[in-house]
Amino acid sequence: MKKMLKAIVCLALGVGFCNQALAIEILAHRGASGEYPQSTSLAFDMAMEQGADILELDVHLSKDRYIIINHDADLKDNVGVSDKIEDLTLGEIKSLDAGYEFTRDNGNSYPFRNQGLTLLTLNELFERYPDGLFNVEIKPNDKVLSEVLWQIISDYRMQGQVTVASQHSKAMNHFRDISGGEVRTSATIGELIEASLAWSTGFGWAFKPKFDVAQLPYSITTKPYVRFFQKKGVLVDLWTVNDEDHIERSISLGVDGIIGDYPDRIYQALVDAGER
Repeated sequence: MKKMLKAIVCLALGVGFCNQALAIEILAHRGASGEYPQSTSLAFDMAMEQGADILELDVHLSKDRYIIINHDADLKDNVGVSDKIEDLTLGEIKSLDAGYEFTRDNGNSYPFRNQGLTLLTLNELFERYPDGLFNVEIKPNDKVLSEVLWQIISDYRMQGQVTVASQHSKAMNHFRDISGGEVRTSATIGELIEASLAWSTGFGWAFKPKFDVAQLPYSITTKPYVRFFQKKGVLVDLWTVNDEDHIERSISLGVDGIIGDYPDRIYQALVDAGER
C-alpha cells in the first residue's frame, strides 16, 4: 500500500520526481566503518551483509598510479603512519596494517591489528563485487586520478554501476568530459552553492543541474530543499547519518539515499518504516 501511495504522489509531483527511485538506498560510508576498519574488505563485506545497497568509498592515486581506497590522503588514522598515499608504491601500501588504529572503546583495545587487513585497490573492489553498486569520491583535485578512474570503470564495464563524486570542480569537470556522460555524477561544492543560491533567492526555476545526484550534509537539509532537487530529476543523498533519530528524520524527508557508518541501523529504520 505504501509503495502504491508513493507512486501516486510521484505522478502528482511531475516527471522529474517520478524519475527518482521509490526505495531509499543505503550507502555504506567506507563500508560498515562504525564497527570495522574503514575501506577494508572486511568493512565492505559486513556492509553488504547488513543490507547496504551501495558501497561508498574515497580514492587516491599511489606513486605508481594505482587507485587506492582510503578516506584521507595520509594513513595516520587507520594505519598509524603519516605517509601520504601519493608518495608510496602499491607494494609499500600493501605491507601496511589497515586495521592497526581501529578501536571501538577509545583505545582500550585494537581487535583488528595483525589480522591481515590491507588497503584495497579499486580493481580489487570491483573484482570482489562484480555486480555491486559503488559511490566513488575523487578526494584530491587531480585530473590524472580522474583519467585513471575512468579507465578502470571502462575496463570493468562499470559505467552503469558507479556514481562518481568530488568536491572539486577541476577533477569533476575533467571526469565528465572524458566519460562523455556515461557515468552518473554528483554535485561539486561549487554546484551545490550555485543551486542553493538559486533556490533561496527564488530563482530555482532557472537552475539547470549538470549533475545527477546531490549529496547533502544532514544538518542543512530540509524537505523543501530535497524536493527542489528531485523535481529537477536529481537524486538526493544525505551524509553522514548515524544517529537513529537522524536516520528516522532522513527517511521522513523523502531522500533517495542515506549515507552512514552503520548500514544495519539504516536498514532497521527502513524496516520499521515499512520501506524494506
